[in-house]
Amino acid sequence: MSKKNILVIGRANSGKTHFFGQLYGRLKEPRSSLNINGTPANLEMLGEVFEALSEGKASAHTVAETWNSLKIPLIDENGKEFDINWPEYAGEQWDTIFSTRSLDEKWKSQLDDSDKWLIVIRVESEPTFPDFLEKLANNEKPEKKHESPNSTNWDANPYWVEKLQILLQLSKTQIANKVQSPKVAVLLSCYDEVNTENATPHMILEQRLPMLASYLVSNWDEDKLSIWGLSALGKELTEASKDEDFIDEGPENQGWVISPNETIEQKNIDLTLPIKWLLND
Repeated sequence: MSKKNILVIGRANSGKTHFFGQLYGRLKEPRSSLNINGTPANLEMLGEVFEALSEGKASAHTVAETWNSLKIPLIDENGKEFDINWPEYAGEQWDTIFSTRSLDEKWKSQLDDSDKWLIVIRVESEPTFPDFLEKLANNEKPEKKHESPNSTNWDANPYWVEKLQILLQLSKTQIANKVQSPKVAVLLSCYDEVNTENATPHMILEQRLPMLASYLVSNWDEDKLSIWGLSALGKELTEASKDEDFIDEGPENQGWVISPNETIEQKNIDLTLPIKWLLND
């Protein structure tokens, strides 16, 4: 059995927790491309997510101090077995890494043990400054607010590029050639919010965050990078919503993904597909 560690990267309120909760539900479904092979030992971190979704409401935000890791034994349709160690944490911790350019021991251990990254980006919530790329293209100096180490003052394009550069440097990844490891899957979360206009997820990333899209394509081997659309819930829920349709149909029938070369017309309810792609060496 091979051990596969997935490092989950995402800001606060990017949809990581809801995706994790929904993914676990899908892994128990026979129709999924990956299934649970046994019983995970520590399900405490998912209890509140399951309870909230079953009541038709959003789960509470992960508190900033939270850090847990859930080990999930999996098996694919060919009988191949995997263990995934999936960390869960608050998105604010990424901002700490971004501002300090350093990792504590727990983060360093996760980074060293991970050869696959799952990057969750809620494109509709990413801050962008319309003049930033234009000034950069004209070799003009950006406004001072763009230079602040406080990530909330950064345009999302350089913020994400800088963040990935920090992680690559700290992981001692060689970038002289195209990156082979870590393998990267980008999930454009809350995709139901996005006006896709029959575009693929890659096209949406190019439209919304062109510098980040260019950086990923320029630095990663094309076989080691994929960009997906994700709506973990299929609709917006709040902590007070109690959506009756969501309750009646069940969380396991909600949410979908868009594969890298497809559009929203081809959405698939199998939320395990990006994970299967990451595991497919």
